[in-house]
Amino acid sequence: MRHPCSGAGISRRTLLAAALTTALAAALALPAAPARSAPAAAVEGPVRIVLPFGPGSGTDIYARLVAEKLGPALGVPVIVENKPGANGIIAAESVARAKPDGNTLLFTTNTTHAANPSMFKSLSYDPVKDYAPVTKLGNLTFLLVVAADGPYRTLQDLVAAARKQPGRVSYGASNSFGTVSGSKLGKIAGVEFLQIPYRSSPQIITDLLGGQVKFAFVDVAAAGPMLAANKMRALTVLSDQRFPTLPDVPTMKELGYSQFDVVAWFGMFAPAGTPPAVVAQLNGKLTAILKDPALRKRGAELGIEIFGSSPEELGQYVGSQVDLWKQLTADAGLTPQ
Repeated sequence: MRHPCSGAGISRRTLLAAALTTALAAALALPAAPARSAPAAAVEGPVRIVLPFGPGSGTDIYARLVAEKLGPALGVPVIVENKPGANGIIAAESVARAKPDGNTLLFTTNTTHAANPSMFKSLSYDPVKDYAPVTKLGNLTFLLVVAADGPYRTLQDLVAAARKQPGRVSYGASNSFGTVSGSKLGKIAGVEFLQIPYRSSPQIITDLLGGQVKFAFVDVAAAGPMLAANKMRALTVLSDQRFPTLPDVPTMKELGYSQFDVVAWFGMFAPAGTPPAVVAQLNGKLTAILKDPALRKRGAELGIEIFGSSPEELGQYVGSQVDLWKQLTADAGLTPQ
C-alpha cells in the first residue's frame, strides 16, 4: 500500500531540486564581479641617491638640491651618498648590483655612462644593459682655472710654459671630462701636459692653490667661491658662449680652439629590472621638479643648464654618447687602461 504522504514527498523533492537548478543558472548568468587589481608599483623608500663624486663638486651640490625636493614629492626620505673614486666605477657598480625597486638611484654624468667604456679595458658594469634610464638632468659648465697668484694670465701663457717644459706643467682631473679635456688641449696645441688624477674637485682646488698642480678643469659650482675670493683665475670657459657671471672669461673657440666640443651632462638611473611603473613615477616627479623656476635659477648660477627628458630619450642619448666619447678619447690620444 502506498503511504499517503509519499506522493507529496516526491513532489517537494522535485520542486526543491528545480529551485536550486534555477538559482544556480541565475547566478551563472550574472556578470562576474571585477577582480581586485594589484596595487601599482611605487617607490616605498627610503631612497638613496648615489653619487660618483665627493662633496663640494657641482654634481654633489646639484644632487642635494634635487634630493631636497624629491623627498616631499615622493613622500619618503631621500638621502645622498657620495661614493667617489675609480673614475666613478665604485658608485656605478654599487647601483648596478642594487635591488631594482627604485630605492637606489645613480645621479651621474658622462664619466660613468659615456667615457669609461673607452677609458678602461675592463669595466665591471655596462652603462646600457645594467641600468634603467630615468631622466636627463641637464648640462654642466666647466672652466680651466689657475691660481690667481701664479704666473699664467692667459691660456697662451699656459701653453707656452708647456712648450718650454714638456710633460712638466701639471693639471688635476677628477673625472673623464678633466682627463679628456687636458689631453685634447695638449694634442691640439702640440704640447704635453702632466695629468694628476684626483677623487674630487675640492681636492684639486686645494692642491692648485698650494702649487701642487698648475691648472685644472673644474665646474663653475666648485670653482665659484675661490673665483669670488680672487684666489683662482679662470682662463677659459668650456662652452659655446661666455658664462653670464664671468663675462670677461673667453670661450675656447674665441681663443682659437674651435675643435673643443666636450660637453658634460647629468642623468639619473635605476638598476636594470626596475618595474616600469616605478621608473614612470620617478620620471614624473623628477621632470616636474626640474621645471621649477627657482631651481633653474639656482642651477644657472652654478653653471648648470637644468632640463629633463623621458626615460627613452635618456637611453638613446647614452648609446650615442658612448660612441661619441669613444671618438673623443681617441682624438685626445688616450688609450684604455
